[in-house]
Amino acid sequence: MSLFTDATLQDIHSVLQQRNTDLQALIEATALSSWKQIQDDVKRGKASNYAIGTELSCGYKYNNTDYVFTWVVADNARSVEWKDGSTHPALILLAKYATIESVQFDAAEDTTVASSETAALDGWYYWGKTGDTYTALNLAVGATIPHSSYDSIHKCGINSLDVLRYGYNRYRDSAYRQWINSDLPKNYWWESTHLGDVAPSQLSQIDGLLLGFDTDFLKVINPVKVQVAANTVTDSGATDVMYDRFWLPSIEEMYGSPQAAGVEGAYLPYVKTITGLNAPSNDANSGRIAYALENHNSAQYVRVRSASRGYSYDVWFVASAGQVNSGGAGNAVRSRLACAIS
Repeated sequence: MSLFTDATLQDIHSVLQQRNTDLQALIEATALSSWKQIQDDVKRGKASNYAIGTELSCGYKYNNTDYVFTWVVADNARSVEWKDGSTHPALILLAKYATIESVQFDAAEDTTVASSETAALDGWYYWGKTGDTYTALNLAVGATIPHSSYDSIHKCGINSLDVLRYGYNRYRDSAYRQWINSDLPKNYWWESTHLGDVAPSQLSQIDGLLLGFDTDFLKVINPVKVQVAANTVTDSGATDVMYDRFWLPSIEEMYGSPQAAGVEGAYLPYVKTITGLNAPSNDANSGRIAYALENHNSAQYVRVRSASRGYSYDVWFVASAGQVNSGGAGNAVRSRLACAIS
């Protein structure tokens, strides 16, 4: 015989449900308070309360699965610049693990010219292709496109056959930069940044990165100044300045050998410490290895934002053995994000 009536059991169930609701609200309020407290401490000049290497975590959702996204305090003694030109004390965070998603830095920007397009258009650069051989055509605006002389005609908005074939290494214009700073769903987080820009293959497959993060964490991440030294082939070695909430670390920040010293940010003290190096190096180093967010045991290639400046298509990355190397922008690679609480 039951000791409880159905009505009593229903009352108990209702009480437990309310307690679970209250507990969840308390958990959410505590999380919000903790991130807000960290930001308040930083604003009061107390970023040093959080020692280099301190781990802080937020939630991350991917494909309806919840993960713990762990951040490591990478620098606690740095100021950052906001878009209005003001400077603020900051706590620089570096992702402990590599993103689940792999994304092209920039897709190959090859546009095949339709046979119906007979006159060269302004802003485009043209190549004729026969077999595997490309020939630069140097067509003036309005000149006849010589379709009959080649197997196919191709065009690109950047004057570089390498960009046409392998993608563009300008971080300012990259698909990767758009993905890690977007809260829009798949098919919407990317837009063209220049003539001939081509969407990354992942656009229809994954959401913008920010859709996965807890909102309480995102509230304390402000856009800050990020610089990149552009390539010397198509971009004259310009220094690009952006203001982003999240960014890919530079080769210099990851304690690799800098190409343009001081332009792309000083090394992160956390990275210097875990590598044990006395001077920047691109050699393999176990302290620089990034493991997968979903399992913490699979070493990954992770993209950095720095262009390999002597090329128009090559971008640096940290390989799975911790060495710094470079490869085509069209390759889909994971990343190890950085951001600032300021």
